[in-house]
Amino acid sequence: MRQHLSPPEGPLSSSPGPMLPSVRRSSCSTHTWIVVVESTAAEESILRVLIINSDSPKNRGDRAILAGLIEVVRRRWPGADIHALSQFPERDSEWFGITFLPQSPYSASPIDYVRLLWHARRADAILWGGGEILKDYTNRLGLVYWALKLTGLSWLRVPIYGAYQGIGPTAAASSRALIRYTVNLTRSFVVRDQESKQKLESWGARVPITASFDPAVLAPVAAWDEALKQRVSHELEVEPVFFDDVVGIGVRRWFHYRRGGWLPFAMRNSNAETDEFVTYRDNLVRLVDRLTASTSSNILFIPMHMAPAEGDDALAHDVISRLQHPDRARVLDQDVFSPSELSAVIGACRCFVASRLHSAILAATARVPALVLYYVDKGRLFFEQLGLVRLSRPIELMLEPEGVDEVSEIVDMLSAEETELRATIDDRVKAMAESIYADAAGAWVEPAPSTRSSRAAH
Repeated sequence: MRQHLSPPEGPLSSSPGPMLPSVRRSSCSTHTWIVVVESTAAEESILRVLIINSDSPKNRGDRAILAGLIEVVRRRWPGADIHALSQFPERDSEWFGITFLPQSPYSASPIDYVRLLWHARRADAILWGGGEILKDYTNRLGLVYWALKLTGLSWLRVPIYGAYQGIGPTAAASSRALIRYTVNLTRSFVVRDQESKQKLESWGARVPITASFDPAVLAPVAAWDEALKQRVSHELEVEPVFFDDVVGIGVRRWFHYRRGGWLPFAMRNSNAETDEFVTYRDNLVRLVDRLTASTSSNILFIPMHMAPAEGDDALAHDVISRLQHPDRARVLDQDVFSPSELSAVIGACRCFVASRLHSAILAATARVPALVLYYVDKGRLFFEQLGLVRLSRPIELMLEPEGVDEVSEIVDMLSAEETELRATIDDRVKAMAESIYADAAGAWVEPAPSTRSSRAAH
């Protein structure tokens, strides 16, 4: 007999499994735990997978990645008991249907780290990803964090696999060395595009690298039914007819901080509005005014990251406050909708303008025509994978006098070619999905669940 800890109230397994003989509750000063007593026979019959996820508790894009990654695990290892990390374990257990260890994926607490190691040593496989975790254009301290975290996990003798990560812009040689070191702690590493594979191989990664696609394209999409429409309308304080003709915008702040450096932007105590940022914001206002003046469309801003240091929601509200017709725009900043429900809301849009990559990916999962204003290459790369690179532009276009005109013309094109674009997106997303499943089968070796009890004894 052996015990393991699960977060309070959430499901104990992501899939049906053997009946557990007993459950009892215990608590400490900060957490209430459900202590589950399992038989050895039960634990050896279910393969346990631990996902070391990115910032899915707060980042809607990372939630889409996690939702897609769960679909991959369920296809690769049917019946697996899937675990991940979240400081909101009850909410996320309900949303994702898996078990969550109650801690932030980015926790720096030594106590949380010990708990993570204790939890991880009972896993049969650890998946690390996805998203753009490895890069230094935002900060370099994050690379040190992941190197230390993965080093401890590697000591557990549990196979670690990189899961559909994108390798972002990385300038410093020391950063590339840290990335190489950390990637080499895994058994194999799946990335979401060919350029990421080329980077890792050129930087000296020794483990097998597989170029695939972003698993967020597999994220489930809920039905846009009357009940969900009424809920969203209530939160936005609009009538349901608002959604008869709506254009979605997945905006993000940009041009407001210096790239690189050691500290994450949230630790720098700076939120200066640079001249470039002001131009960018004012041109967003001009773009939305143009859209509402030339069409009957309403505008729905869908912020993907609402942490104060990111400020997608704050920028959207700022833009609306400057519009000629602010009554025709809303911000979906109420974080009460599951990932699949958010995808359904995006699916209700006629077309979509994205600067956050995963707002564009969620548009693709809902088969909504979109354009991307990419701030780093990951946006362009995804639209190349869709075969629609003509619908991508660098975000710097919004600093140019003709930028609003050009983006407006592309939005018109999205409407004029809607049927053809939806068909192209559908074909490409289906092809990506099959490749993602196949790449997982090839890169993630089948672990033996019978070895778990022997590891836990050490």
